[in-house]
Amino acid sequence: MGVRGVRGRASDSSNAFASANLQYHLYRALVLPVLPDEPVGQIQPPVAIGGHGGSGTRVLPRALRLTGYWMGAWVNRKTEDAMSTRFFLQRYFEQAIGDDPGQRAELERAFRIAIRGHRARMPDPSLPWGWKNPRSMWVIPFMARIYPQMRFIHLVRDGRDVALSANLNLLRKHGKWLLGESNPEQDPVKAQLRLWALGNETAARDGERLLGDRYLQLSYEALCQAPRETLARMYAHLGQPVTRQVLNHAEQLVVPSRSIGAWRDSEHQCLHQPTAEVCQALRRFGYEAPETKLAQPSEPIQPMLCHPEGAVGQPAI
Repeated sequence: MGVRGVRGRASDSSNAFASANLQYHLYRALVLPVLPDEPVGQIQPPVAIGGHGGSGTRVLPRALRLTGYWMGAWVNRKTEDAMSTRFFLQRYFEQAIGDDPGQRAELERAFRIAIRGHRARMPDPSLPWGWKNPRSMWVIPFMARIYPQMRFIHLVRDGRDVALSANLNLLRKHGKWLLGESNPEQDPVKAQLRLWALGNETAARDGERLLGDRYLQLSYEALCQAPRETLARMYAHLGQPVTRQVLNHAEQLVVPSRSIGAWRDSEHQCLHQPTAEVCQALRRFGYEAPETKLAQPSEPIQPMLCHPEGAVGQPAI
């Protein structure tokens, strides 16, 4: 395909997303405020899917749809992000993590309105449902307070590959606040690696503590190497009976990234000699890492959020 064809396809995709984005915002402004509340007794606990951006989460909602899950009509078809939670987390991400008791009522109301829009086109409100948004992994305590019986699927990919991803949205929008650095984009690979460690450690800790066996951790590499077995594990976790035909179809959805293991050929020293804290996170999630004595000296990555000015924010609990 020529350059014009590639650009044309990219332009079409961008235009389609812009159109969907505009339609959702018009819907949110004009329709959502007058929609009646849903009968709470008919609503099943949701399943949320999250992981660091670039971890391959988009395949999971597609696999869930095969079993009848409602994952939203307002979604970015390229990334499978739910527009409702995307809008909410773009506006309230830091507040949802900070968990100021004085803001809880306002935040929970805004989130319920977003979810009302997410569920608005459901053919049957009693269907199993959920959403996918990578940043959901940072706000499990907030979501679990609203949906105490919710489930969370946490997809983890080797942070050294993730650090090389062109997806820098989280770093650009919230990197200063999350890492407590004035200019983390100066070394984006190193900053991405720290965000990966902090975010995934936070999600695993909060998921295990608050959700127990309703929290499921999956490996992206395992998903690529053994897609059928990994997806079957996800379906079993959700209590979803699946046929061989569904598993066959779901397996075909998994297209392994060509960048798996790309960090090994990278010249970025921070990927080959990570800090002790990053090494600890890598080992926790099943990845080989250098011994601590080989790591570069660094300030520990604490499970709390530091502001660039030096003030410590609320722990992500």
